[in-house]
Amino acid sequence: MQTKVDLPKLESYSIALSEKLCNDYYQGSTAVITGAEILKFTGIDQLNLFIVKNLFDRWKEESYKLRSPYFDYEQEEVKEALTTFLNKLSKHITIRKEFFKPLVRKAVADTLAYSIDPYQFLKAEFLNKPIISIAELMEREKYIKINKFLIQSLIKKLQLQNKSGFSEQEVLNYFEEIYKNYESSLEPPTRYIEAFSATLKISLEDLTAGEKNAGEVKETKKEQSSEKEKESEFVAFKQPLKDLPKEKTTTTINDFFARNKQLSLNDVMMKEEEANLLTKHRKSKIHDLKAAVPINLRFIFINELFKGNADDYNLAIVQVERCEDYESAKNILEQLYGRKYEWNKDKTEVKEFYELVERRFY
Repeated sequence: MQTKVDLPKLESYSIALSEKLCNDYYQGSTAVITGAEILKFTGIDQLNLFIVKNLFDRWKEESYKLRSPYFDYEQEEVKEALTTFLNKLSKHITIRKEFFKPLVRKAVADTLAYSIDPYQFLKAEFLNKPIISIAELMEREKYIKINKFLIQSLIKKLQLQNKSGFSEQEVLNYFEEIYKNYESSLEPPTRYIEAFSATLKISLEDLTAGEKNAGEVKETKKEQSSEKEKESEFVAFKQPLKDLPKEKTTTTINDFFARNKQLSLNDVMMKEEEANLLTKHRKSKIHDLKAAVPINLRFIFINELFKGNADDYNLAIVQVERCEDYESAKNILEQLYGRKYEWNKDKTEVKEFYELVERRFY
């Protein structure tokens, strides 16, 4: 049985974790990351491989832009020279933080989505083309670490058909058959989620859509409605494409991957600047502090300020809401939590938290 991914939560967690991973790496004199270092970026091999995959997907897009209607790129000499140039370029990877973060963010989402729902991930990310070749699948197979036998079995099945190209529907039919045969052998997603949680706390329940009773559903809808007005300030990935209606949102995992593949690196970086999740927000008064904190910031506050203790975070919010003024709220936070968790007042996350609390009263 396939587990359904809660895509808004997946996106929010991916933003928060990529922010933390990149901040941890780019410190001191470290201004760039190289290709060799990407493969050792985290202890999660699948995440590192997906970063490389996303990088080379961008690289292929950029190399295609070199083509011009004024020159013949099909001439053998030109093709050979261009291949040599691109191969040489690929051996000299150096990426600054602002360009690396979007690659990490998508790789985090890819890895979690793939570990939770490999069927939908492979279908959306690898098998979503009118014509699919064995060569293309073999090229992308090298980026797969988790449940590698799925893509390997598909390639072997296609190779038996004695042709190089297949329609999307043909491939999906073969893949569905393979998935049903091997579904019971899939690696449990909790193994990988625990690895992520060691860096930024998360659980399978946090990332999957489960059944809720009527009261929980009502409360969730209320929170989502309040957060929807603010999430565009913090979540760059959830911004709609320029040629789509603004109210359009991600509803399926296919939409999620299809949309993110259409965004250029420049588009993502422009949105990144507009939506820096730790520095940009409205200055208007907050009437409901719990609802005002977007889920991606909630992840960061719980992990960075409360050492992963969600109960203390929720209790702190309740206590702040009961205060009559900002000074009272500030004193409670400093006495009960600042000392306990040794908050550094110069730390960005601490400043951001206090600023949100201050906006509750002014």
